[in-house]
Amino acid sequence: MRLFIAAALFLVVISCASKEEKEEKMRTVSDQIRVSFDTVLVDSGDEFLYLHDQLRNSDLSSDKNFLFNFNLRDLTIEKIDLNQLKLEEIIKYEKEGPNGLGASFPSFKVLSDQNLLFWTYRFYKIFGQNGLLNRDLELDKIASEYFAGNEYYAASLFVGESNPNRVLELIYHRESGKNFILDFDLASQTFKKIDLPELDKNLDYKVELFSGGRSAGGYGGAVISFQINDKIIFSTNTFNEVQVFDLTTDSLYLKKWDTPLLGYRRAYLPPKSVEQSSGEFSEIVRKSDEDISFMSLVWDEKNERYFRFSQKRQFAEEQTDYGRYIPTGADVFLSVFDENLDLLAESQIPELTQPPNIHFAKDGNIWMFENVNDELAFVIMKIEDL
Repeated sequence: MRLFIAAALFLVVISCASKEEKEEKMRTVSDQIRVSFDTVLVDSGDEFLYLHDQLRNSDLSSDKNFLFNFNLRDLTIEKIDLNQLKLEEIIKYEKEGPNGLGASFPSFKVLSDQNLLFWTYRFYKIFGQNGLLNRDLELDKIASEYFAGNEYYAASLFVGESNPNRVLELIYHRESGKNFILDFDLASQTFKKIDLPELDKNLDYKVELFSGGRSAGGYGGAVISFQINDKIIFSTNTFNEVQVFDLTTDSLYLKKWDTPLLGYRRAYLPPKSVEQSSGEFSEIVRKSDEDISFMSLVWDEKNERYFRFSQKRQFAEEQTDYGRYIPTGADVFLSVFDENLDLLAESQIPELTQPPNIHFAKDGNIWMFENVNDELAFVIMKIEDL
C-alpha cells in the first residue's frame, strides 16, 4: 500500500548574521514530505514472542541488523534478524548466582561489541550473548554517595564508542526533579558530575501528586535521551529543542527550533500540585496530552539525518472506570533534520492517526512496531524525494 502526503510550505527563520553585519537570512524548509507505507511480519517459528511490553524493553545492535527484545517474565532475550525478518535465537539469562540478573527487572542496551549492558539499582554489569557475566562495572562503588539510598535514580546509561572505559549515567534527583550526568572513568575508578541546566525548564511542567494529603510522586515533563556514536542527545516532551553532549570535545550545546507548525514549547502549564484521585488531575492529563508532545530523535545512518515524531492527542468526553478520558486519536507530525540538527522538513502525517509505537530508522526508512494478531510486525514508512 502506497500513500502519498502533500504538506504545506513552512518557513524557518535562521539567524546567520556575523558579529559585524548582524544580518538575518531566511531558509526555506522543504514544502512537502512524501511517504509510503508497507507492513512486514516477523517469522517466529514455533515461538510466541514477548509483546506484552510493546518492545519498550528492546534495543538494536549498532549495525541495526538485529533487534533484541527483553522478556522480563522469564529473563530471556529474543534476538530478531531484521534483514531476514525472523527470530534467530532466544538467549537465556539466570536470576540468581554469579551470572544472575538479580530479583529486580533491569534495563539493558546492546553495546557496539555486541555484549549486553544491564543496569538497575546498584547493579551495572555486562553480559555476553551466551548468558554469562563478562564484567561488573561497580559504578555504585565508584560514586557511592549517589547510590547509598533511593534519592537518585539511574535513568539511562551510555558507553563511549571510542573509549569503552568511559561510562556516562543520566541521573534523576527525586527531590529537586533535576537531571545531571555522572561521567565515569573505569580505568582510574573516578567520576565527575556534569550539570544539564537547560533541562531545568522542564520543571515548569511538573505536577506534584498527593494521595490523601500525602506525597505520591509526580507527573509530567519527561526527559528523553539517546546516543549516536560519541554524542548523547537529551530532549524533553515539552520543548522543541535538544541538548547535545559531545564526548570527543567534552562540550555541551543547545539546539532549539521555533517553527510555525509546532512552536517552541508546550503552551499549557499545569498547576504545581494536585490530588491524584481528583477530577482535576484527569483534566491536567487531558490538557497536557492535547497539547504538543515531542518524541525522541532517531538517527538515519544511511542518509545522515534525524527523524522526530511529535503528537497532539485527541479524547472523547467519556471516561474510563479510573476517571481518565478515553483517547480517540492523534495528530502526528514528522520533523526531519540534517546531521547538524538543522531542520529540513516538517509536516503533519494525516495517515498516522495514533501516536507511533516504538520506532527506529533503518535503511533510510522509519520502522514502527505493530502487534498484528499477537504477531510481531513493523509498519515501514519510506520518506520519498526529500
